[in-house]
Amino acid sequence: MTGVSHSIVTFATLYVATQNVFIAGSAMLGSLFPDKSEGLFWQSSHRSYSHWFVLYVAAMACFWTPEALFVTGIQMWQTGILHMSRMFLFWFSAGALLHILEDAICGPVPFLYPNKRTMVLPRLFKTGSVGECLFVITYCAILYLSAGKL
Repeated sequence: MTGVSHSIVTFATLYVATQNVFIAGSAMLGSLFPDKSEGLFWQSSHRSYSHWFVLYVAAMACFWTPEALFVTGIQMWQTGILHMSRMFLFWFSAGALLHILEDAICGPVPFLYPNKRTMVLPRLFKTGSVGECLFVITYCAILYLSAGKL
C-alpha cells in the first residue's frame, strides 16, 4: 500500500474501534514508520527488518498498560507526560503492526525470519493501483456503515 492508504485505513480502523483521536492519530503515524525507517536503502531492504511483526509486538508488550484501551483525553493529560508518551508509543507500534498487515494483502512480508518475505495472505491488489484505491474506499465505506452498529 502507499503511505496515504496506510494512513487512511489505520486511522479509520482505530477511530471506529476506539472513538479516540489520540489513539487513531498515534497509530496513523506508526503506520508510516516501517517504510520511512528504511530511508535511503529502500530498494535493497524494503519489507525486511522494518516490516517484521515481532519487533512491533515486542514494543507493544513493553509499552502496554491496562489503561491503554480505555483512556480518555482528560485522563491522559492528568496522568502526565511519561504516561502519555507510553500510550503514544503503544499505539504507534500498533499502527506499525497494522501497516504490516495492510502490506500483507498486496505482497509478501517477513513472517518467521526478518530477511525472508513470505506470502501470508492472498494478494488483493498491487501497490498504487486502481484496485488499492477501490479497496480503501470500500473498506472505509464498510467501516462507516458498521460504525453505527458497534
